[in-house]
Amino acid sequence: MKMTHRQRIENALALKETDRLPYSMWMHFPNRDRHPRRLAELSLANQKRFDLDFVKFMPFGMYSTIDYGIDLDLLPGFVDAPSAHAPLVKDVADWDKIRFVSGTSGEYAVVLEAQRLLFDMMDERVPFLQTVFSPMTTAAKLCSPSVLMKHLAEDPRRIHRALEIITAATVQFAKASVSLGADGLFFATQMSTRDAIDPVSHEAFVKKYDFEVLNSVRGSTWFNVMHVHGANAMIREVQDYPVQALSWHDRDDGPSMEEVRAYSTKAFIGGLSWGKNWIGKTNEEVVAEVRETAARNGGRGVVLGPGCVIDPSTPEERLELVHKTVLETARS
Repeated sequence: MKMTHRQRIENALALKETDRLPYSMWMHFPNRDRHPRRLAELSLANQKRFDLDFVKFMPFGMYSTIDYGIDLDLLPGFVDAPSAHAPLVKDVADWDKIRFVSGTSGEYAVVLEAQRLLFDMMDERVPFLQTVFSPMTTAAKLCSPSVLMKHLAEDPRRIHRALEIITAATVQFAKASVSLGADGLFFATQMSTRDAIDPVSHEAFVKKYDFEVLNSVRGSTWFNVMHVHGANAMIREVQDYPVQALSWHDRDDGPSMEEVRAYSTKAFIGGLSWGKNWIGKTNEEVVAEVRETAARNGGRGVVLGPGCVIDPSTPEERLELVHKTVLETARS
């Protein structure tokens, strides 16, 4: 029997069989994603064209930093994402500049309005994940991961104060998104890798505040995803996070889904390479990635998706190929 998009995701999260491989694909829309209606339109167009089982919303990657004072450098065209013009925090004393901002106004309000508009446009309410950054990740975006860790060693109390402020805004935003109808959070961290942080600091400065955000929507969501960005990801260390699924660079940086399945009962989202790595693959390699993912764990507990994001310059023929191959995984 053909399942709905929600039924596929629900079964995958419960590690049950689905009628075909559940999947989604997501990418940024540079220079178009800060206009609420345009972001909503582009998101819905992708979902409809490729029959995606859920929408992973894609506000631009610096949205959580703007109201603290970050200015952006914009590049022409629709491929290159904006970047910080300069770090907001250079010296450890600069963390005192961080003041509370509302998670429902300013740049956060732009993202919430885009979500509201998207829901108004939908004929079918497919599962929707709002992208929310770990507070420590937002802090790193205000300077850099290495500078953040240097300041943490110099004055941990100052970093805790800043993280408390950032967490308060993040909690407000997450709860507002869920109240608007988000089914869960795509909770993204760039600071849960051994390349970025040591385990003791991770417990005190990353996990402590991550749990505040995730627990704020606990009981109100059913589809939360923990995305760990980067190589040497602390996948084992985040198993106790209150999320239903894990996402990481399984194809490009590891560990593999098979390795993680040995100690995890969560659903996995991944199987596709990402970014420039994926563009460089042949069509045969892309088809193989889809088929291998469909076969994993007996087809249970796995949702196909990129290890991080799909490059905006990816030809539409490549996306069509993924869709076509996903349909071929349908069970008779």
